[in-house]
Amino acid sequence: MTERYGSFKVTYGGWYQRTTLHLSEVYNLFVHGTSNLNLSKEELKKFQKGLDLASVSRESGYLEYVKATTNSGIEIRYYEDGLYILEISTDNIAESQKQLEAYLEDKFNPAISYIFSLGAPTPKILANIKSTHPIAISVFGEKAKNFVPDVSLFGEIYNKITSGNFTVYKTPQYIFICTPEASNDSLKDLVEMQIFFREFKDQLEKYLTIHRTIWEEISNIKEAKSIKGKDVEDIRGKLDGYQKTISLISNRINQMGSYNSTRSSISKHLEIENDLHALFEYKFETLADTLSYIKEIWKMTSDYLSSAVSNLVEIKNQSTSNNLKSLQTITSIGVISGVLGYLSANTLPKISASGAIYFVILFCLTWLMNFIIVQRYQNKKYSLKFGDRASDL
Repeated sequence: MTERYGSFKVTYGGWYQRTTLHLSEVYNLFVHGTSNLNLSKEELKKFQKGLDLASVSRESGYLEYVKATTNSGIEIRYYEDGLYILEISTDNIAESQKQLEAYLEDKFNPAISYIFSLGAPTPKILANIKSTHPIAISVFGEKAKNFVPDVSLFGEIYNKITSGNFTVYKTPQYIFICTPEASNDSLKDLVEMQIFFREFKDQLEKYLTIHRTIWEEISNIKEAKSIKGKDVEDIRGKLDGYQKTISLISNRINQMGSYNSTRSSISKHLEIENDLHALFEYKFETLADTLSYIKEIWKMTSDYLSSAVSNLVEIKNQSTSNNLKSLQTITSIGVISGVLGYLSANTLPKISASGAIYFVILFCLTWLMNFIIVQRYQNKKYSLKFGDRASDL
């Protein structure tokens, strides 16, 4: 198949929110194997060597980016907004795909993750969701117009767009962009935009999945109707973890709109056919609408969680108050017993064996009484009161 249609470029990429400050950190790692942060110099040098770079440069365009080439022929483009591209020219799509995936997993990702390892941590619930990055195949040459992706190899084609010299096919994992021109700068822009679209949407899908998970956990607590006092701390700890997750992810969601706007503005200046410009505008608007939806349900999730935490705090205060009451009761009994003993005494108290035994028995009875009261309040069930909220999102 590859020889029949001529040249290919296989592009593997992803996107994560970054800034020009992060770009400088990537450049320093690629060129010098250093970082201004408190990171191991030995580890930084090890990661730089592992990247196996033949050349590195810092390029300017609509967005600034670091461009690097490995000794095995992989071209890396890391943009200041966090879009990263790994690309290689090939006549064998399958082999090149494996090569790019191995390089990303074994060399590129560990190096980038290390230089960004300080600061706010990635929430565990987000880290456990495995990412599948889109793969773009550029097909160019005289026979590109006749190219149709093999369904048995690349999956069902769910979308086809043709405009001018470009035809775009989309399957669940692949994006094919075909043009008869052997060299076309617009092809690179088109590939990068398609990867950005896919990655942006995939991130929003992750946040929707996390919303559903957290919402269901809170709903399970709500459906219990009541809770034992001794279980309050465990559930409160779990909800506190969710609060940290929501705080971190909310900040990321709130940042995403500016990246979408920047890429939308850039697309208007690219030398791409009008039909594709219209398509881009539609896609950016769709992403903006989806982002607004995710923001709204994430706000609802935060409110729902806050109501659960407030309810548990109230229950904890009640439980603490009841424990204090039990201690007050026991203390009062002890004081009264002591006063009555002193009032009925004819002589000063002396320490004796029988007195010591009496003291031990009194201590054990006091402890037993306190244990019974504490257990009663710990196992007492408190009502959980939540406001009803629609959860069919």
